[in-house]
Order: sequence, then C-alpha cells, then structure tokens
Amino acid sequence: MKLDIQQKVGIAEGTEFYLKPGQIQRKDLPLKSFLTTFETKLNEPKMDKDIIKVINKQGDKQKHSSNVKAQMTEWIMNDKPGFDLLAKYISDMAKEVSLQQYNRKILPNITDMWGMKYKSEEYAVPHDHWPAIWSCVYYVNAPKEAPGLFFPEMGEQGGERQLEQGLLVMFPGHTKHGVRPKKFKGYRYVVSANINDINRINRRSNGKINKST
Repeated sequence: MKLDIQQKVGIAEGTEFYLKPGQIQRKDLPLKSFLTTFETKLNEPKMDKDIIKVINKQGDKQKHSSNVKAQMTEWIMNDKPGFDLLAKYISDMAKEVSLQQYNRKILPNITDMWGMKYKSEEYAVPHDHWPAIWSCVYYVNAPKEAPGLFFPEMGEQGGERQLEQGLLVMFPGHTKHGVRPKKFKGYRYVVSANINDINRINRRSNGKINKST
C-alpha cells in the first residue's frame, strides 16, 4: 500500500536518545532526529466502523490498570475485524518511515495492538513504549473538543496534535506521549500499536514495553 507520509516534527538532532535507568541504547538504529512524528491519512470508513464495533464489544479489559485511564481492549487485536486491515497499513508505514529515517529496510512485526474508548475528561499518563522501534496511534474518530496526542518533551514546537479522523501518527518508541483530560461530548476511539523489526531483534533489550496510549 502506497502511503502519503509527512514528517511533522523534528527538534533535536543526534544519534543518541535519553535512557531510563537500566535501559540499553539501540546502537543498531541511530536516530537522525530525537523527536519526530510521521503522519498519513487513511480513508477506510468500513474499517473504522468495524474497529468501533469490536472496541465496544470488548469492553474494559484492562480496568484502568495501565497508563490509559479509559476503556481498553486486550493487548493483541491484530486479527480482529478492522484491526487486521489497519495492521497492514501500519506495517507498510513502518517500512517506509524506517527507510526514510534510518535508511534501512525492516521486516515489521506488530508486537502489540490495542483499542481504546475515551469519554470526557479521561486521559493517559505521559509514558513511552520502549523498547519498541516504532509506536503509533490511529484516530478512528474525532469528536469535537476531544484531546489529541500530547508530546510533553516537544515543548512549544510540539505540544498537542489536533484530533483528525483517519489520521495515523507514527513516532519512535522511546518518545514520551500522553493524553490530557478535556471535556467533550461522545466517545473518542483510538488504536495504538508497537512495531519491531523481525530481522533485527535487540536481544539485550528484554525490558517490558510500556503498552498504552
């Protein structure tokens, strides 16, 4: 699938990124830009409808126990209706972005993929998805006044990405992000995923991926 991908933010140049205590630097994947997001717009109404139906049916599997203080599905949803097609788009985007950002061909492996349903004033605590190479968020719908993804380390040049239905946003897995609590009507449906490279698994990075958005 050919995607129209736009690089939206890149405010720090270098080959290293900040690590938490105990984390191992990925020397196999040096970054050209520390804080960078990539975006593409999808137009798949049936896919969106299927995803919403599945999220509603699953209910709150995580019981607000993750960084997301909203309804969440199971962690592995790749084969569910709607999610399966979105997984193909995510894999294709990861291939193109890796070539653009790292000048490297990868064989994407979506290790986790989950859905969320936010209501007014629900939020996600700022976190990252280390050791995933890429993480992404897909906005299934876009209720008026509902919050988008917020990148706290991007300061004035980053901030909050406005909600837009059909928008797929991809960023390095170590990038801190969250969702601010805001009042809005209806429900905000979102899908997130973590992507690694089957061909280049960092065997030293056995830490648990912080799976939530």
